[in-house]
Amino acid sequence: MSHVHDASVTGAANRPVQRILLVDDDELELELMADRLKSLGFETHTVSDGSAALELLQTQSFPVVITDWQMPRMDGIRLTENLRSQGDSETYIIMLTVLDDDSSHERGYFAGVDDYLSKRAPDAKIVAAIRAAFRAVEMRQALHAVREQQGTGLVSDVASGVLADRMRAEVKRAARYGRNLSVLVLQLESESGAPVANTLAQAVEIVSDSVRVDIDFATRYRGHDGVQRIAVVLPETNAAAAAGVGARLSATLAARLLTPLESFTARVGCSSFTPGQETQPSQQIASNIEALLREAEAGARVAPNTASTPRRTEAG
Repeated sequence: MSHVHDASVTGAANRPVQRILLVDDDELELELMADRLKSLGFETHTVSDGSAALELLQTQSFPVVITDWQMPRMDGIRLTENLRSQGDSETYIIMLTVLDDDSSHERGYFAGVDDYLSKRAPDAKIVAAIRAAFRAVEMRQALHAVREQQGTGLVSDVASGVLADRMRAEVKRAARYGRNLSVLVLQLESESGAPVANTLAQAVEIVSDSVRVDIDFATRYRGHDGVQRIAVVLPETNAAAAAGVGARLSATLAARLLTPLESFTARVGCSSFTPGQETQPSQQIASNIEALLREAEAGARVAPNTASTPRRTEAG
């Protein structure tokens, strides 16, 4: 089943049409939500399961996808995982659900879901969430355009991709639930001064094996200065605990990367996010991500014996 609902967008006449793909196996729920969004000034297209949505997204562009969680054939989580695994980091995915527990939300965030909405949410909340979604998409597209114009070698990997998506989701979750979030940055240095790029892949595996499974996140990335580093995202971890994790990871890397021909030092920087409000605009989330990484990178450049106590990055 597939339907298009064309809406006359209210407001400025030159406002671009805001297209949304709705995915739900319940035909009645699908029609009700489509009618609600149409009355609010959005253009919607509807499909009845994740497989149909995935197929449609191969040929048509929908900046925002609103999907039900529980569906046959392919549910909302698998749809999200498939989109992200195909390299789609720009589409904003909102999950419709009646589940309101933290563990369910975490599973979605880890898969790449950007936000959640209750099927019974009031119109004002729906509009606010969708407007925020389109602003986030615009930001992602702008960052992608910068990378295309300047070349991938000149722009930070943080601007888009897996690390940015994961940090964006964790900052939003920390702000929403008032929880701590810390970020570690590890910078490898070889004793001989030899390039360490080839060693980073092994180092990421060591770090991933040394942190909490399905909670923490580690990846390599290239910073604005061109240096390749490892970022470790630590949800529900304050600055003091993160500093302890950083010291342990540094020692583990130094021991496990040691060979008869080479030894390595892992310098660690730490920053922490303190929620200041329940929800934040996408621009503020992006600035928080940037601030967290810049502060942690600054700490990672300091020699271990002169490193200062990690500071906290305040939201707001």
